[in-house]
Amino acid sequence: MTAPGRPAGTPTDTGRHRREAARSARAAYAEANGSPEQSVERSAGARRAAERGVVGQAFPQQRGGRRRTDWVDAAKGICIVLVVVHHAVMFLEPHGLIPGPLNMLNTALASLRMPLFFLVSGLFLPSVLAKPWRTLLHRRVALFAWLYFLWTGIQFGVTSLLPAGVAPSLATQDLSSLLLSPLLPAPSMWFLYALAVFSIGARLTRNVPTWVLLGATGILSALAGAEILQVDAFAWEFMARYAFFFALGWHARSIVEKLAAAATPLRVGLAAVLAGLGAGAEVLLNLKNVFGVAFALNVVAVGGGVLVAGLLARWKVGRVAIFLGRRTLPIYLTNILFIGLLTTPVAGLALPAPAQVAVLAVMVVATIAGALGLHKAIRAAHGTWLYDLPGRWAVRPAIG
Repeated sequence: MTAPGRPAGTPTDTGRHRREAARSARAAYAEANGSPEQSVERSAGARRAAERGVVGQAFPQQRGGRRRTDWVDAAKGICIVLVVVHHAVMFLEPHGLIPGPLNMLNTALASLRMPLFFLVSGLFLPSVLAKPWRTLLHRRVALFAWLYFLWTGIQFGVTSLLPAGVAPSLATQDLSSLLLSPLLPAPSMWFLYALAVFSIGARLTRNVPTWVLLGATGILSALAGAEILQVDAFAWEFMARYAFFFALGWHARSIVEKLAAAATPLRVGLAAVLAGLGAGAEVLLNLKNVFGVAFALNVVAVGGGVLVAGLLARWKVGRVAIFLGRRTLPIYLTNILFIGLLTTPVAGLALPAPAQVAVLAVMVVATIAGALGLHKAIRAAHGTWLYDLPGRWAVRPAIG
């Protein structure tokens, strides 16, 4: 209908029809595709999702835009539990308190616990390497060195007070060994020593091509794993054996994250079967000292561990592993002390196999709970220097 006194087809009428046509077109577009604003938002969201990639989709971002690292914490939680179990077996087995099959399983898990620990320790190294030397020396070297020497001394004092024969030789030192600990790492604190050494090594080799570094450390790890390269100091031998995995975490973080994001129960099961068959073949065919066999088993086990951690991070049951993974430091520093104290009253007992398994389970749970409780009490008493550099030098690292 035209305005009174104006013939049809005037500029005003034509403008109105154009506006109505435009509104109709927008309405039709919105019905099919959403509003233009929604389309822009979807496009922006698609771009963000593409930038995050499969890792970001599988592990949603935390507040503040930081990608979740729950799977890393779950991996650390798995490792620290396996370390506590290993130390408990180490104390109980000489007293006949570990069934044979359980001892064999603990030995087989050596392919997983420390290689995976070193892998996740290398994941966040690039951010530190990008900073000046003084930052690296402060946050990685001085911190780990302080904790290593402090707790080596504390552990020496506590284990010296245990009744004779309670602690195995690998968990104890005499005074001469203690004095040599700056060069020959203490048995149960060597991981901290290794992290300091690896951090310095990473800084010195950061300009070395990735393929050269991974190739060199892979050969070194394979030689040590086959015992072709032998060092008369088990901690240095283990550092050679696991150097590749630290370098892999440092240089291949995106690949490791994609593997964690791709975790499914089927893939975890396949990895477990492959690792089991490999370990069985190694034993039955006596392949332990064949170059590359132990190294390959470590690679398979670590891959399986990443898949397990990736799966646990999505399940409620994995919250325990994530919780422990964020508190690995206090557990690592004090677990030997609690295990030594808990071994004392059971060292002379003759127990059937089911009771031995129960003793091990109780000891592991009590050790972890005791370590976390002691940490909380010490922090409340302002003794944070036992877990960090003292005074104004404090790094205030994450608990784990």
